[in-house]
Amino acid sequence: MQNTHKSAFPLNNAVTWNNQGHMTIPNSHLESWLLNTGSLTQRLKTHCAEFNVQVVGQYQALATVDEYRQLGVEPEQCRKQDWQIREVILHGDTQPWVLARSVIPQALCERDFLDLGDKPLGHLIFNDNRFKRQPFQLMCMQPSDAFLHHYGLPAIATMWGRRSVFHYQNYAMMVAELFLPQAPVYRGASFEQ
Repeated sequence: MQNTHKSAFPLNNAVTWNNQGHMTIPNSHLESWLLNTGSLTQRLKTHCAEFNVQVVGQYQALATVDEYRQLGVEPEQCRKQDWQIREVILHGDTQPWVLARSVIPQALCERDFLDLGDKPLGHLIFNDNRFKRQPFQLMCMQPSDAFLHHYGLPAIATMWGRRSVFHYQNYAMMVAELFLPQAPVYRGASFEQ
């Protein structure tokens, strides 16, 4: 199996995902965020007085070929009506901190994640020990001016992200998280590369 994968998340930017352990993380502060297996929602809440989830969109759609491969699904056998793509921005004290994209089987949306709305997906996953997280893949990207402008973000040299697959019964779902410039992941540490 290859160690790197091309994907179009976020905002149709080509990024390379690397298997955990195949990418150098520049400092321990960043590493503690990228490789933490606990609830990101809970950790973010400890860094702000007000936390909320802005749903950018949730709809039935096909994921990318790369995402299906990570899920262990044959892309040519996938149908749009069998999957939902959910994209949200996690805010701390009104600042956008994380852009997240989830690829969720439609069956879970009709049962376990029914009426998810603006509730954090992580709250459901981490309060249910039936969901088993697989190792992370990591990425580092140089955001384009268009990307920063689209989300109203300040300039930053590089942004880091992670994704992982969760298994539950015979289902697999994937959650990808991109840490935005004002996120606590970048505070108090040098990110020169």
